Amino acid sequence: MQQIASILGIVLGSYTPHKKGELSFHCPKCNHYKQKLQVNYITQSYHCWVCGFRGRSLVTMLRQLNANPSLIAKLKDIVGDKSTEQKVKNYSQNLSLPTGFRPLHINWNTPHYKNALHYVFNIRKLTPIQVLRYNIGYCEEGDYHGMIIVPSYDKDNQLNYFAGRSFYDTNYKHKNPENSKDVIGFESLIDWDQPVTLVEGVYDAITTRRNAIPLFGKKIQPKLRGQIIENRVKCLNLALDPDAIKDAVAEVEYFMNNGVEVRVVTLPGKDPNELGYNKTIETINNSNPVDLLGMVMLKMAL
Repeated sequence: MQQIASILGIVLGSYTPHKKGELSFHCPKCNHYKQKLQVNYITQSYHCWVCGFRGRSLVTMLRQLNANPSLIAKLKDIVGDKSTEQKVKNYSQNLSLPTGFRPLHINWNTPHYKNALHYVFNIRKLTPIQVLRYNIGYCEEGDYHGMIIVPSYDKDNQLNYFAGRSFYDTNYKHKNPENSKDVIGFESLIDWDQPVTLVEGVYDAITTRRNAIPLFGKKIQPKLRGQIIENRVKCLNLALDPDAIKDAVAEVEYFMNNGVEVRVVTLPGKDPNELGYNKTIETINNSNPVDLLGMVMLKMAL
């Protein structure tokens, strides 16, 4: 394992070793003055606690950093290659967190930081654990100035989307990237063997906690639809507003025809984030699976 650490040291510079294969480096992506990039040469995972640079393949990490090809080849001989060239190509075209992104779990001690905390904790009712778990941050500059940023990561811990929401009273409250929404929100946190709940927004998903996927809108995208079937999800909860449910009637029938138990969750006039965790879960638990009669009634309501 010392060989791996030596190669990483050549690319990333000096490091601090820890237990269980953990090494701390200065992150070359955000250049934070502290060693915030955690690399594990056993699991091959890496994660910067400041900018969110992360993944599960050390070979991919070196490629993304444009390391010397001979070093990449040497590392590949030792650890193998958990990625594919197609994945590398896709990720290279993927989005990154906005300019000026600052994680909220770090105390930046500025007026914007304090206002961002007020919005997250007092308005959205999130917890410090949720802020850390979802790597929630904010921006003080750039196109997303004055906005909370909630990132979404895929199963390989690569950023696949993010949602921006102003924590000030402005006319432009929402701003999302122009990238495709055909992604699986919070995929890195999803256990397909458990019931899955679909909601519209990121705050609704965070509030729901249990295996909740945000749609970043009102429509179920093809990739998510495919993964639900491919992973043989046994129970699917649709906690959407009435307009979104009308749009999803065809999806409900499709899932039912493929052996998925679907529950249409009728929320009492508010979204999950407004209702809070307890009321949302109570409503989901009290919802019944859609049967043939229920399907007919959904179609009649169109």
